[in-house]
Amino acid sequence: MFYLSLIEHTLRLPPQFLGLPLNEAIKGELESFFLDKVIANLGLCFSVYDIRSIDGGFIFPGDGASTYTVEFRLVMFRPFVGDIITAKLKESDYNGLR
Repeated sequence: MFYLSLIEHTLRLPPQFLGLPLNEAIKGELESFFLDKVIANLGLCFSVYDIRSIDGGFIFPGDGASTYTVEFRLVMFRPFVGDIITAKLKESDYNGLR
């Protein structure tokens, strides 16, 4: 149901985050990019578990952002076929369940 998924991603870090510690800035960008998203064949992303490696730091011509290749693990949710999930329903409308 819950598992860790190892992912390698090329991440563009905008210039306003260059003043922060590198791990903190990259984790924030990864969370904004992956959190609460469904990734095909992996499931729903819950959290960034850890960052394994950060390579690069290149700044391409004409772009003020630095680009890193990041290897990290995500906590994913993917229920098995036949799993029963118990929950309380708050609201139901044309957008879906909440």
